[in-house]
Amino acid sequence: MASSNNVAMHTASVESLAEVFRCFICMEKLRDARLCPHCSKLCCFPCIRRWLTDQRQQCPHCRASLRLHDLVNCRWAEEVTIQLDSLQVNEISKQKREEKDKCDLHREKLSVYCSTCSKCICHQCALFNGTVHSGHTFLQLDDVFQANIATVNDQINQLKRRHVELICLIQDVERNVESVKTAKDDRIRETRNVVHVMVARLEEQLKSKLDLLNGQRLQFSRETELIEHMLQDIEHKIKTSGKAELISKQQDLLQAIQLIHRKPMTSFVTTPIPNDFISEIVPQYDSSTYVINNFTILQHNIDPVYSQPLHLNGLTWRLKVYPDGNGTVRGTYLSVFLELTTGLSEPSKYEYRVEMIHQISKDPTKNIIREFASDFEVGECWGYNRFFRLEQLASEGFLDTENDTLILRFQVRPPTYYQKCRDQQWYTNHLENENHHLQNEIKILRDKLDLVSNRRRNPDSPDNHLHPVSDGSKHTGDSTVPAINNNCGDDTRRKPQIAPLEIEHVNRSGRMNDADGEQDETSTESDSSCPIESESLSSDDDDENDVDIENASGENDIDENGYDPNIHQLQNQMQIH
Repeated sequence: MASSNNVAMHTASVESLAEVFRCFICMEKLRDARLCPHCSKLCCFPCIRRWLTDQRQQCPHCRASLRLHDLVNCRWAEEVTIQLDSLQVNEISKQKREEKDKCDLHREKLSVYCSTCSKCICHQCALFNGTVHSGHTFLQLDDVFQANIATVNDQINQLKRRHVELICLIQDVERNVESVKTAKDDRIRETRNVVHVMVARLEEQLKSKLDLLNGQRLQFSRETELIEHMLQDIEHKIKTSGKAELISKQQDLLQAIQLIHRKPMTSFVTTPIPNDFISEIVPQYDSSTYVINNFTILQHNIDPVYSQPLHLNGLTWRLKVYPDGNGTVRGTYLSVFLELTTGLSEPSKYEYRVEMIHQISKDPTKNIIREFASDFEVGECWGYNRFFRLEQLASEGFLDTENDTLILRFQVRPPTYYQKCRDQQWYTNHLENENHHLQNEIKILRDKLDLVSNRRRNPDSPDNHLHPVSDGSKHTGDSTVPAINNNCGDDTRRKPQIAPLEIEHVNRSGRMNDADGEQDETSTESDSSCPIESESLSSDDDDENDVDIENASGENDIDENGYDPNIHQLQNQMQIH
């Protein structure tokens, strides 16, 4: 009860203090407080201004004479008002908390914590309600509260530290964003500077080309002016001279004309100035021409025809043409596509151009050109299903009806030098890997060649007396080598003979050849030779994608000095590799 009385008294004192800091005109909270110098009462500036303006020039409280400039500006009153408001809010919240911290049964303040029931109770519940909390363990509520609030504060501090760390990370990200934007602006500035220099170079190239062309035009203009002047002079003499005078001047006129003809026309033939300007940003096109022979015959087939491959930085391109059209436009349009047969695994954008040559006039301006940029993957085709109408090929002059040929030119390039360098780097890595593979193959072949050569030179070596196996071969380490039979059925020791090694030919482009050639090596059989059983030697690292194995057959002689033509030929081939 005493605590409740103290709270009530404290609340009353706060409210009475708040009444002091209310405007005595509107009885509301002070706004832009002003003080009367006579009675020291506080009021709002808008209220007192309206009173002094509309009513009379005296204080509404003390009736003393008062003007606006006599009022005292109380800047501190606003801060006091804010503090009073916060005190009132705190008092209200405190009262609500105290209402919550009261026992529901006895309406007393909760002061005991029953650890057995995990419940907050009042002292009357702990002392006099024996049936409910009999034999339970009690703790001071304030101690339990302090322990719990300490745990909560510890977690709050950890959460605050986490919050600070996240703010630091956000600031780091913001700084990173600014650095990225700055780097982008730097690149843009550098690019603009470089482009400005490139444009200046192009302007210089244009100026030099135009100077040459203007010189040629000036030379031709002088010659034409000379001829025009002479023509006018001759025509004037013909019109104004009589017949006898014209006959007498005929020789002079002819000599003047011959003087002009004395300079041959070949002296006026000049080399055309090329209209190309080398770009330092965009690479030039690489092109290939595809001449389709027997075009009308190929129109009877639905299968496409392919051009010769164009190799560009390790990438392989070819033109895929449907002479009679593809799909729904068959028989109506010529269909032309560009296909990427070898390249990077990920899709990349390339610019391409397909041009159909006008064969009648040979005029490049009449050629049909289609150009576009697409994202290519290996084995993917991009092009034009409706490239040109078939019925207009001959009438428009694109199909040579005499030779039955159609000429297409395709061009392709990466859009930037950066992508071109990337393709070249990929191709370089591919060649290095392939070279490493070939070096391993050559090493294996040399080891086998050394083993066979040692066995030929030293047939009685202890290494040759190995246990035979069922297939007539000897196992030495990881390799299987042919067994040698030195007994040929007579008492004469014959020279051993080996079977030719299988030579593995590797396609440099990393793919199987379309046509596999076979190489047969034969030699004259010697009277002193004896055939033996053997197995062909092959590499342990066979790769079915990039290795063709060609079998060599035939009998080979070994002379008295241990010379084997097959081994010598194999050594030469390895040196070539």
